[in-house]
Amino acid sequence: MLYVDTARVFLDEGFGAARMTFSWPFLPILMGLVSKLTGLGLETSGHLLNTLFFAGACGLMVNCAKRMFPEAVWPICLVLLALPGLNHYRDEILREYGCWFFFMLAFWLSLRWSDTPRWGTALLIQLALGISALFRPEALIFFPALLLWQWFASPSGKKCQRMFMIAGLPALAIAAFALLYFLGQLESGSRLSGEFSRFKLAGFDVKAQALSAALIPYARDQAKTILFFGSISIIPIKFAKQLGPFLIPLVYLFSTPLFRKVMLRWQPFAWAFIAHIFVLVIFVLDQQFLAGRYVTVLGLLSAPLIGYGFWLLIRRFPRWQHAMTLLALVIMANNVIALNPSKQQFVEAGHWLAQNATESPRVYIESPRAAYYAGWRFATRLAEPDRSLLPDALGQDRYDLVVLEVSRREPDVTPWLTRIGLRVIRRFALTDGDAVVIAEPISGKDHTNASRTDRIREKTGSTE
Repeated sequence: MLYVDTARVFLDEGFGAARMTFSWPFLPILMGLVSKLTGLGLETSGHLLNTLFFAGACGLMVNCAKRMFPEAVWPICLVLLALPGLNHYRDEILREYGCWFFFMLAFWLSLRWSDTPRWGTALLIQLALGISALFRPEALIFFPALLLWQWFASPSGKKCQRMFMIAGLPALAIAAFALLYFLGQLESGSRLSGEFSRFKLAGFDVKAQALSAALIPYARDQAKTILFFGSISIIPIKFAKQLGPFLIPLVYLFSTPLFRKVMLRWQPFAWAFIAHIFVLVIFVLDQQFLAGRYVTVLGLLSAPLIGYGFWLLIRRFPRWQHAMTLLALVIMANNVIALNPSKQQFVEAGHWLAQNATESPRVYIESPRAAYYAGWRFATRLAEPDRSLLPDALGQDRYDLVVLEVSRREPDVTPWLTRIGLRVIRRFALTDGDAVVIAEPISGKDHTNASRTDRIREKTGSTE
């Protein structure tokens, strides 16, 4: 929703306004351009781009795997199609897909460049990784990964030449940015400045002190250690969860004598895997939080190993071949068939708002998703309002309409709404209890639905 909102701002107001809405707006700009060229809606353009990027990234990985593990290419293809973590976000518009496609393109080019090093191919590799960073800036970590790969894989006497060809110029640029940041020359508050600031881990000591206060006296000296290892443990836990049953072939591969040889063939993705773990460690130590999609890159990079382990299992247990393949197909189907209840209440509430109200400061709305489906600005409503301040605001006659996002875990809000002078006019709810509640101030007169709608339109429209 944020990207669609930013794309709309870009088309209406230009790059500067888009950057104010979202600090790294390359994907929204691309969505806006595709929408303008094709006539498709912004959301449809985003899904189209993500579908093409995702398919392209998987296709490039299969092609790379065919080069590294030709005997196991079909199991690797099956793993890419069925891997739970990799396919979990396919219904969402995310910057990750563009990032995956372009860094996979860079690695695909790198494997061909390693056979016949040429400056033209080397520049294409750098360009592909640079574009990847326009989607997610942490993709720049793959430049050091390529450098390490060439340091260990290049023929004797050609290491420095090859390293400079494939990543020398970008490495110098990154070093220059880092120097400018530590000298305080980068724009304060910029996205790049924010990314570099993670390496300082400025908030880690503060959080460790807060944790120390909650521990028993004997454990307080170990607060930093507990926080450090506790934070880092999120990475393998998330990774194992995203692999699901495919963790079994990966563990099996580690237990075979072929493991070392397979790791040598898994180049340069082994270095990319290590580099991305480093990024995740820095992020999780800074935030003590890790979204699943950040870990998904590890699943994409390890897909050749998982597929190879799957192939070894089939060879080791041929009688179970069909059962294992069927299980993979079931997991694949589960990735694309949604059994959980949809969030239809936001769509219905948004459509009602679009028909019965006008975007205005006189509408109190704590559901940015409902605002999005009403065609209203999404980004300006991301900050959650303080519901406890609503009674005072109503006493000052600041709102004509109130839109609340109610969780099934909350007690019934209807009595509270009545106490503060509101009555529910519409309630869009799911069977599990999650709902969007629309209410208006109670007046002394009994109004019909038609007159209520006219009043809402008149009051909200008059303040635009």
